Amino acid sequence: MKKASQSIAWLCIAVSMFLMSLPLSAQLMLAHEGHHDAGGCKIETGDFPVTVSVYEVPEGDIPPMHSFCNHVPDAGKINMTIEISDLDTREIPIAVRVVMEGHEGSEHGEHEVLYMPAEQYLSGIIVVATELEHLGQYFVLLETEDNAGNVKTAVRVPLHVGGGGHGNHGSGLGMLEMIFIVAAVGGLAFFFMRKKNAEKELSKESQS
Repeated sequence: MKKASQSIAWLCIAVSMFLMSLPLSAQLMLAHEGHHDAGGCKIETGDFPVTVSVYEVPEGDIPPMHSFCNHVPDAGKINMTIEISDLDTREIPIAVRVVMEGHEGSEHGEHEVLYMPAEQYLSGIIVVATELEHLGQYFVLLETEDNAGNVKTAVRVPLHVGGGGHGNHGSGLGMLEMIFIVAAVGGLAFFFMRKKNAEKELSKESQS
């Protein structure tokens, strides 16, 4: 019994270390699995529906915490996952642009922050990593080509930066929260198995 409890504890530690060692894209995909039903993260006003989760990048080499939908409290580095549920859409090359609204001297009042060339996302997950240096209103644009070969904005995802608070959260878990849960479950399992083992030892002593 003691060996079993120790094995559970070491297994939880190993799982936690494994999760933290995963590449960024893999961490975000795992964390994003909890967001399928997060109503505030769904964008259904474009040519195809998407589900969005935004993660602030913490200081230091630690995984992102919880996710946001359309607002992050402070300027800084973010990671975003955009899930495409439609299988046919995954085969269409999609370019990604991140722009800031209201930037003086820019065409249409928008300043381009990031551009990702068009490619297919057969996995259905687009991972966007960038830094939003200023407070204000941003948009993440998913661009496709129409039948005539003209580039158009298929989906426009709003993202406001600043104002503090927590904004709209997704309902899923961040990587760090997942690690805490794994550790907590392992700790509880270790505690109860140790307690059960102690009770058995006392029972044996009383019988003898």
